Amino acid sequence: MKISRIEISNFIGISEFKVNLGKINTVTGRVGAGKSSIIEAIQKGFSNKNDRSEVIRHGEESATIFIKTDDGLEIDRRLRSNKSDYLKVKKIGVAVPSTEKYLKQFFNGELFKPLEFCTKSPTEQAKIILGMLEIPWSMDDIATWFGEIPADVNYENHVLQIIGQIVRNYFSQREVVNREIALIKAQIIGYKDELPKNYDGEEWRPKKVADYYKAVADAEAINQKIILAKSHVEGFDTRVAVITAEAETERQAKQNEIVLKRGEIDASKKDLGNKIQAAEVELSQMNLWTAQIEADLAVNLERANQRLKDEYEQKKVAAQQLLEQSKDESLQKIQSQMKATERQVMEHHKILHGLDVEYTAQDEKEVTALKVINENMDKQIRAEEQAIDSLKLMTETVPIEVGPLREAADEVARMQSYLRDYDLMASLIREKLAPREELSNVLTARIDKGRKMPTELLKIAALPIPGITVDGDGLIRIGKTLIDGLSEGEQLELAFRVAKAQAGELKLICLDGWNKINPSTRAWIEQEINEDEFQYLVVTTEDGDLAMNVSDGSVAEAAWQGRSANDLSDQKVTPDARQVPTPGGA
Repeated sequence: MKISRIEISNFIGISEFKVNLGKINTVTGRVGAGKSSIIEAIQKGFSNKNDRSEVIRHGEESATIFIKTDDGLEIDRRLRSNKSDYLKVKKIGVAVPSTEKYLKQFFNGELFKPLEFCTKSPTEQAKIILGMLEIPWSMDDIATWFGEIPADVNYENHVLQIIGQIVRNYFSQREVVNREIALIKAQIIGYKDELPKNYDGEEWRPKKVADYYKAVADAEAINQKIILAKSHVEGFDTRVAVITAEAETERQAKQNEIVLKRGEIDASKKDLGNKIQAAEVELSQMNLWTAQIEADLAVNLERANQRLKDEYEQKKVAAQQLLEQSKDESLQKIQSQMKATERQVMEHHKILHGLDVEYTAQDEKEVTALKVINENMDKQIRAEEQAIDSLKLMTETVPIEVGPLREAADEVARMQSYLRDYDLMASLIREKLAPREELSNVLTARIDKGRKMPTELLKIAALPIPGITVDGDGLIRIGKTLIDGLSEGEQLELAFRVAKAQAGELKLICLDGWNKINPSTRAWIEQEINEDEFQYLVVTTEDGDLAMNVSDGSVAEAAWQGRSANDLSDQKVTPDARQVPTPGGA
């Protein structure tokens, strides 16, 4: 498909432009004359895509673009500022939908400009070329290939570039992880250097150092028992002598105690006898007091009677009563005293009888006490003899070597003192090193997978340009040369190949900047144009107004430097107008 006619009205810098196109269409004019407006109008007509925010000519309300192709397709697009845009698509003898989707099958979105391609960076060029490789993929494929959908990846790129970026990201992640692994290993080596050679903490962890030191203490206790047993056996006679002496001392003490007790009883009896004798004397005295009181009373009564003979009779009676009362009170008091003394004498006799009994019992107590002392002495001697019998076996026991036991206990204590460093080292290995090594292995597997994927994908991809190859990293080569190592001429040749390979049904190539190409390169391009089936829009910047020269013949017949006599930027050109200059220009 080629464009046979184009009509433009009020679009960007063009007021009105109508022309029939041929194979070679040379557009000339100064900067700002409207050359780029023609290219953008073709692009807008097929794709509704524009590179500028304002495409309707300033001061106008609408712009129109009409394009007709050599197979009868007509595109009528109207751009309106106050209304929705209008699109009408028709084809002679065919019912076609007036939709953007229908037009996309003819056009890849923008006019390909080989000369502009040469000015792009190798990365941008690679993106364009890779975009031509039809490799089916989806985000589910990414998740299947790598076990996840990696972040920080531009998934709008070509799948080979995506894989390359993923691999580079994984490689960077692995570098970070491996540096962490190296640091952790250095820490582990630091801990390991502090441990004894071939140290295994799990060997020493279950050992109970307290049990080892208890074995030492038990051995020392047994040895001490052996020493004590020998000492006990050797001191048997001495201890028996001591027991016998102590028993004799105890017997003597008990006998002395009984003698003293007897002396105390004798003293008590003597004291009670004195008290009884004194009480009896006191009773005799009281009897004398009673007789004396009665005698004194008779004398006093006689005297009172004598004294009262001359007094009143009543006083005599009262005196007699008073004397009788005094006598009774004195007698009662003496009698009470006598009864108390008699009771005390009887009590003293009872105590004295008890002392006699106790004195008699001292003999039996002495016999009993001495018997107990002798029995205790015999019991202690028998106990010593039994102890000697039981200790004789202990005296024959060989003492335990405590040194090796202590060394073993000290060794366990020393080895367990390293458990903290060992556990820290094990924790580093378990919690930091192992996860990172696992992550490193996962990243390595993903990197390997990513490096193999392009090769696998390229097996099912059709390379659109002869002589071009794409390696596993998504790098593009012409032959054996990377595209960033191509010469200027090779770059332009690649650009032409890319232009032809990516063209859709619309076989149109735009050469914008023809005047910048050196003559030797132009010769190659002219030969390419003469031999292919493409339609060309050649744009060159020169002094003068916008003009277009059209030719269906060879490049030589097109007369590239020729000019149209008409100003196409502001004047209408009749629908059948064709400016075909003669060689050398006209």
